[in-house]
Amino acid sequence: MQHIIRTSWFLILLSFIWLGCKNNSHTYRPTTTIIEGQLTSSEVPIIVLSGDGEIKSTIDPSGKFFIQAELKNAGIYSLVVGDQRLHVFIVPGDRISLTADVRNLNHGAQFKGDHANENNYLVEYENLKLKTEPQDFQSFFGQKEEEFMTSVEKRNDEFVSDQQTYQKENGPFDELFAEMISEQIVYDAAIIKMNYPTYYEYLYPGSAIKLSDTYDSFLQNLEVDSKDNMMIPSYQNFLPVYLEFKTSTDTAHSELPLSVRKFNNISKKFQDGKVKEYLYYHLMKETLELSVNDAALCIDDFQKLETNVEFRNEINALYDQWKHLIKGKPAPSWEYLTPAGKNVSVDNLRGKVVYIDIWATWCGPCLRELPALEELQKSFAAQKDIEFVSISIDQDKNAWKTMVNQKKMKGIQLVADNAWSSKIVSDYKINGIPRFIILDKNGNIFNANAPRPSSKKEIEIELENALKESS
Repeated sequence: MQHIIRTSWFLILLSFIWLGCKNNSHTYRPTTTIIEGQLTSSEVPIIVLSGDGEIKSTIDPSGKFFIQAELKNAGIYSLVVGDQRLHVFIVPGDRISLTADVRNLNHGAQFKGDHANENNYLVEYENLKLKTEPQDFQSFFGQKEEEFMTSVEKRNDEFVSDQQTYQKENGPFDELFAEMISEQIVYDAAIIKMNYPTYYEYLYPGSAIKLSDTYDSFLQNLEVDSKDNMMIPSYQNFLPVYLEFKTSTDTAHSELPLSVRKFNNISKKFQDGKVKEYLYYHLMKETLELSVNDAALCIDDFQKLETNVEFRNEINALYDQWKHLIKGKPAPSWEYLTPAGKNVSVDNLRGKVVYIDIWATWCGPCLRELPALEELQKSFAAQKDIEFVSISIDQDKNAWKTMVNQKKMKGIQLVADNAWSSKIVSDYKINGIPRFIILDKNGNIFNANAPRPSSKKEIEIELENALKESS
């Protein structure tokens, strides 16, 4: 089917250029590079230049900052202030000036100095990405394969057209930047295409999508294993998605958790040392957030295989923070009040498997899980050895009581004493809600980051295993 593998003529031409005459060497002797500027509305006193490592500098009370660094790689770096990020193209030796409002770095940011043309285009490009993102997630990822691929390519064509128009009006891009921004577009599109099967099945549970035999042909002309692309942000984002895409379609060792299979596949799918060290680091960081149990299965091999000392030290420090939540470890204690003012502690629940929901009345995703949680409670209603506990981290205790009563919420309802500063939040490393936790009958951790109620099959299996293993 011709339109399944359709790519604009411009992108086809670029692929031949990349394969035929691409200069992969963009390293320089360490050269003094300066990025300075004026920021407004900054509540964070630190700005970070992120790319090949991180360089931190202060933002003074007037909003001025000055970064001086000895850089050896040209590429698309990031300036990070708090949770705001702005891409900036740098060639070692550049002197770049920026004015921006930190409340939205990509809106109204203005560059002057070296490569100002390229950097002002990066601001326009990020805004165009936002404008062209699917407004209706379901209608976009719910399309049939042919229509979906056509939609993605139309978006690509819009980026290419915008580049051409910008250069006509503002002058041609630096040759290296032109190469990198073109690859940025292609890797961004590849990420969307690789996510399609997962998102489609999320939208239509139980409807296993059957992709055409040529679906992954968009990967054929991409460099998937090259340290020379590590200075392209979308390539870094591409790597973990590619690893998951390839691992999820591989049925070998399907009895192992997906994160463990991904870890094992890094050395099989990639040869470049820089790429592998990045992937080991990224995967372990992600896995620690999702499942410390899975991280524990990989940590010894990680110590042997991770060649970047800074990455290894950071993951070791994170693992030390999480390891008290590994399966079988004693559950950190807590004691909170019911709506009636009765104290309930973790010790009161020994002898039962406990499924804990950490939530709040203001949390939309938490509320969307409540119907599924009620159904899950019904499924285990005949099982006397399980207890469902919901712990709110609401600051407004009256709002919590009102919702519990109005919704006639089942199970044990508790409210933490100090919202996000509560002991349970720090002890259980809760960085976002809803968060679900399973304790075994002995008061030990079974799964510190358990499946949600809406993941019906997974959570039912997990609870059944908890009941069997601690009986």
